Amino acid sequence: MNEPIPQSVLDEKAMVFTFGDSGFFGYSSASPPSNNNLLWWSQFQTESLASPIALDVDEIRAQLQDYHGKWADPVIRQIVSTAEVQSIYPTWVLPDLPLWGENGIVLLGDAAHAMSPTTGQGASQGLEDAQTLALLLAETLQKRYEDTDHFDSSREAEAVALAVKLFYKIRQPRVAKIVAHGKRIDSGKTKMSKVMMYIMCLFLWLVNRFQSLGKPWLPHPKPDQA
Repeated sequence: MNEPIPQSVLDEKAMVFTFGDSGFFGYSSASPPSNNNLLWWSQFQTESLASPIALDVDEIRAQLQDYHGKWADPVIRQIVSTAEVQSIYPTWVLPDLPLWGENGIVLLGDAAHAMSPTTGQGASQGLEDAQTLALLLAETLQKRYEDTDHFDSSREAEAVALAVKLFYKIRQPRVAKIVAHGKRIDSGKTKMSKVMMYIMCLFLWLVNRFQSLGKPWLPHPKPDQA
């Protein structure tokens, strides 16, 4: 949007994130900074969006004012008072599936476990899926070929089915932890009670004060996992 960029944002090349009891707001300079455009984003709960195309611009602007219009940061107040909302992107996640493949069909990446974008792990987990499945297929098929001296389509199908079963068994627990981590992050970007807001602010202060507390909490695969 065509708003003056705060000098502190330009000097520090900073992105400003603000958490409050009614949502989450962030802003930074757009790229390139010389165009003097301010990039901003907000996340809050709303029931006004039934589909990606059902966007009531006036209602969204009213909600921005309601959620952020009285926040202490004057930049945020200025943004929401003059914002021209042109698009909004709902965040949808996929519920946990009982399996990711059957009868020759396998789901990988977002097709199997679409997660909150706040995890920053969507593409990474898709790549891990692909590598894991490829390694499992190579291993199970090789063992089937070693056990026979002629081609047997039924044994090949059994090998593929086994690989798909192991794929889910290995990958699902790791993905589930990352999905749960994303839900915890998102819970701090929606409406919360005053008590929860103060607890969150205290936690953020502690992480900033004692930076060793800020180590990533995403689960890491064990050496024997793909």
